[in-house]
Amino acid sequence: MRNNLKQIAVSILTIVLLVGVVAFFYALEGVGAVQETFAVEGYKVLVDAGHGDPDGGTVGPITGLRESDINISVAKYLQEKLEAAGVEVVMTRTDSNAIADTKSDDMNLRREIIASSGQDITVSIHQNFFEDSKVHGPQVFYAEGSVEGEKLAACIQKYLNEDLNPNAPRTQMASDYFIVNSGTAPAVIVECGFLSNPEEEQLLKKKKYRLRIVDSIIKGIEEYAQMTAGE
Repeated sequence: MRNNLKQIAVSILTIVLLVGVVAFFYALEGVGAVQETFAVEGYKVLVDAGHGDPDGGTVGPITGLRESDINISVAKYLQEKLEAAGVEVVMTRTDSNAIADTKSDDMNLRREIIASSGQDITVSIHQNFFEDSKVHGPQVFYAEGSVEGEKLAACIQKYLNEDLNPNAPRTQMASDYFIVNSGTAPAVIVECGFLSNPEEEQLLKKKKYRLRIVDSIIKGIEEYAQMTAGE
């Protein structure tokens, strides 16, 4: 009889402990969700998908993938996920076409949109290319001298490196590119990968890999938003 009572007591104690552990982890999840929502709530992000017909950008030598098509795909996934998190998103283009008839008009119109949209940050999506096909990995660029741009670039670069795990992780870099020097909001160009690298070209074909890129960008945006909250 005593043995039975001991077994019952042990069973009850085990159940109580398990319930406590489960409740603890649910509480942790709740805290994380609140922090994540707080980080991006009310945020406004301008997403720029680089290039657009007839300007296809760079092209994958094996697959024939056009940069402009990858850019708009990644940009739309980014828009969808940001909006689901409560972020207001402004897109410079929403389909396969450029936003003006000539390259110079297209770039000037992008600059006007970036300068007038009142966004907190600007994220421009691109794909890279280099004559040495061994070069690979995502890389983020920001405007020379932009302290906030560098912070944002570092946050996004960190998660791209961690989540995509390239063999030779790259670092964020200052640049004089047109887009990152447009408007007053911190701006970055995310070069998602090198179409000139055979392995990365194949990865960039895949929806799953593009979504991994998007998730990494969003983690970086969230971290930057947390860093600068209240400033």
